[in-house]
Amino acid sequence: MARDLKKIISEQKFELERLLDVDVLDRKAMKKVDVASPLAQAVVGMRRAGKSVVCRKAMKDSGVRFGYVDFDDETLAKMTADDLDSILQTVYEVYGDVSHFLFDEIQNIEGWHLFVNRMLRNGKHVVITGSNAKLLTGDLATHLTGRHIPIPVYPFSYSEYCEWVGQETEAVWKKYFFNGGLPETFAMPDQRGYVSSLYDSILAKDILGRHKVRMPRRFMDAAYVAMQQFAREISYDGLAAKAGVSSAHTMQTYIGYLAESYLVFLVRKYSTKPAERIRNEKLYVSDPAFISYFSGVLGSEEELGWRLENIVYLELLRRRVDDDTEIYYYKEASCDIDFCLVRHGKIVRLVQVAYTIAGDKTRKRETESLLAGARRTGCRDLLLITDHERDTISDGGYSINVIAAREWLVSH
Repeated sequence: MARDLKKIISEQKFELERLLDVDVLDRKAMKKVDVASPLAQAVVGMRRAGKSVVCRKAMKDSGVRFGYVDFDDETLAKMTADDLDSILQTVYEVYGDVSHFLFDEIQNIEGWHLFVNRMLRNGKHVVITGSNAKLLTGDLATHLTGRHIPIPVYPFSYSEYCEWVGQETEAVWKKYFFNGGLPETFAMPDQRGYVSSLYDSILAKDILGRHKVRMPRRFMDAAYVAMQQFAREISYDGLAAKAGVSSAHTMQTYIGYLAESYLVFLVRKYSTKPAERIRNEKLYVSDPAFISYFSGVLGSEEELGWRLENIVYLELLRRRVDDDTEIYYYKEASCDIDFCLVRHGKIVRLVQVAYTIAGDKTRKRETESLLAGARRTGCRDLLLITDHERDTISDGGYSINVIAAREWLVSH
């Protein structure tokens, strides 16, 4: 077994050295990986979002020598926590006496947290990646309390995509609007085939196998229905009936699995009553590419608005890492606002998204909803994001900043 391990780790090292020679785009998340920290750097996000690239580039730029193990390698699939000491010894044999380590998808090994904790206590510097939210909410929070730094990585933002393309134009915006920011698709002629394969891989590796789902076909039908409900308030009873699932509870469990694998995100309704926050949720998908895969690239103005809203949500999600905001939606009688940003318990911004406000009816609906929300909450920072319109709307002592999505997305 030791000989096999050395062969596996050596082959992974050869591939690592090849990848380190490839020029990659500097991403904001790379600057957040502190390789000198005594705390584990936990880089988490959806498969193929670029987590490993972020970690490799951060460690290469720091100049440290580090050992590397990819636990997503099928040759390590049957490893257990008892094998981790042997793996570590093999890493020393292959890389020398290093004190820095990068472990890809380590959550595949049961009991990994005990191993990492021991390494941290021994003064080692550890960077880990994971494509399952349980890495944060479960094992890390339980077993590495106070000994880890979470660093989320998402598919490319629009500003990162523009940097990769080398320009920001209407054509670039439309391509991102429909094709999204999955980095491996940028040079692919068959994006749909890649997205389909990635989606199936996430369901198989991160959900069906991990949770031992008893009725995989029923789960896949439920996932399909859920992914089509992007940017809308969801009813678990309604989705269960549509997907042929036995109960709302089962549907909620299934969507929880999708969220755990970073395929979808759930946003709760803002309320001063905790029970209401838990009961009402909106669903967003992790990248525009999945919207196109499940819903196509053509659609009504309403569907284009949902797509734009999904893109805005993903950007708010990226920015919350820096501005420490919580994201809700706000809905009361005659007042339906897409995003309500809260910082330290106070509503600091209300954000409405509409593909266009060219029509008088749409313009009135979107602005009056924002103004009603402002009067109810006392929030004066009002933002209306559209596909291409810009304006300032003043009414009753309030001012709404209307901004084109392209401009807002590259402004931070």
